[in-house]
Amino acid sequence: MSHTAASQQQLQDAFELFNQVSAQLTGSYATLQQQVSGLNGELAAARSERRQLLSEIRRLQEEASRRRRLWSMGEMTARLAHQVRTPLSTALLYASQLKQEGLPRTQHDCFVDRLLVGLRHLDHMVNDMLVFARGGQCGEELVDLPALLEQVRHSLEPRLEACHARWQVCATTTDPSAASIQGQPEVLASVLGNLVSNALDACGADPQLSWQIGAREEDCLLILQDNGPGIAEDLRDRIFEPFFTTRSSGTGLGLAVVRAVIDAHQGEIELDTDCPQGARFIIRLPRYRAAQQLPSERLKNQQKAAIAGSRCV
Repeated sequence: MSHTAASQQQLQDAFELFNQVSAQLTGSYATLQQQVSGLNGELAAARSERRQLLSEIRRLQEEASRRRRLWSMGEMTARLAHQVRTPLSTALLYASQLKQEGLPRTQHDCFVDRLLVGLRHLDHMVNDMLVFARGGQCGEELVDLPALLEQVRHSLEPRLEACHARWQVCATTTDPSAASIQGQPEVLASVLGNLVSNALDACGADPQLSWQIGAREEDCLLILQDNGPGIAEDLRDRIFEPFFTTRSSGTGLGLAVVRAVIDAHQGEIELDTDCPQGARFIIRLPRYRAAQQLPSERLKNQQKAAIAGSRCV
């Protein structure tokens, strides 16, 4: 065989080998495509199943919470007459005193002030009962925690000034997004006011209220510490129970409402049992996260932007 014929044979053999390898690669690629398609289908099914499971878990949690509230509402109904009777009787008494003829102005104003105190107590009690019965009802507004605490301070300013309370807020983060949550600011402000009112009642003279705002990877931290006597060890497990109170004029719903609202915002509240002095409550709430696109969605948007940009040139 001549040198030319041998070269042609080698070239033909090389082409045949290339065709065989190409055919094998094409088959392997098709197989890989089928496997990827199958895996994508399984992943989509797994995601769908996970969403269904999460939805079912949330539904069961809401149902369990609703049943607990209904049970508590039964107990609430039994206690309602006793809880409302005292401030209502007091308000009626002072209202009747206002009908006296020739009542001195100073005594008239005193009766009016006491009447308003009784009515505000009734209003606060009814509000607590409604919030507890509804389970907090979390909203979807962006809530800035420093601004929320300022709202609480402003609403309680007369009482804070009357008892010469010291109010201090310390933020351990300067990132505004790290101190933002999603929820219903009016309800959150109301229950944080409950927490502050309890602290003021416990502290007595010269109360000191120290707030700390912090952040972790997934949560915002909101910590309130007072300089009161703290909570007795034998009461710590019961303070969040509905209707449990150590005060004769208390409704026993203050901290129960706080927990119900924090739970509704997918958060947690606990008493720090290691606090050496006073009482320290730690609230954890999920950080606000803007809706994030999937990588495939970002790629599509980038491609659309590039196409739009090329058309404008």
